Amino acid sequence: MPPGRSSCFRFLPVAALLLGGAQEPPKLPLDEIVRHFAEKEDEYAGSQALYRYRLSVKVQELGDEEGVAGEFEQVMDVDFDASGRRLARLVGNPRNDLAYLDITRVELDDLDFVPLFVLGVNQIPDYEVTYLTRERLDEVDTYLFRLQPRRPVRPGERFYEGVVWVDAEKLDIVRAHGRSLPGKSGGAFQGYFQRLEVFREPVDEFLLPTYARADDIIPVKQRPVRARLILRFSQHKRMR
Repeated sequence: MPPGRSSCFRFLPVAALLLGGAQEPPKLPLDEIVRHFAEKEDEYAGSQALYRYRLSVKVQELGDEEGVAGEFEQVMDVDFDASGRRLARLVGNPRNDLAYLDITRVELDDLDFVPLFVLGVNQIPDYEVTYLTRERLDEVDTYLFRLQPRRPVRPGERFYEGVVWVDAEKLDIVRAHGRSLPGKSGGAFQGYFQRLEVFREPVDEFLLPTYARADDIIPVKQRPVRARLILRFSQHKRMR
């Protein structure tokens, strides 16, 4: 911890956050847990450039009772060159029967607001990390943490604000719900879908994003359109 800076880790009263009764807080110190999952974030973020994968991008217009009234879908194969720059190749033509939203093509840069990885080791001092509670996520026992930047974002930086679910045994992030800071105002999505839920699954020895979703309400000609963004990452093939 830098000299003169108060601790950026704290507990909230667990009993106030739980509906099902008190649960034991983590036995490990908070700073040890946070450092472990931040180290894993650095490792997993770096590992993504080792793979080619398929990315499906769907934008749905939702009707009554969450039914899909219209949908845009684009599929692309994503790879990385020797410098780590992402490259994309369309797989077929995009499919589009949206009635209101004007989306005809999505570029990789349009998705750079998606928080695939949230917190690196060097960023820990810039965050306030709050332990919330424990939660069973499918078959995994998890700790919930809230991450909030302690200072404004500087030019060229990217921060994360939201909640993460950390595997209580392996101490890596398996799910996240939040947004990147600063947000993105332009591109195909015009600043919408900023707060996303991201799920991860094992890919070889890494834990990589495989599914992300965000809901939003988009005004189109004074008509509010309920919309959903769905990203699927699949068919990972190690290239390096």
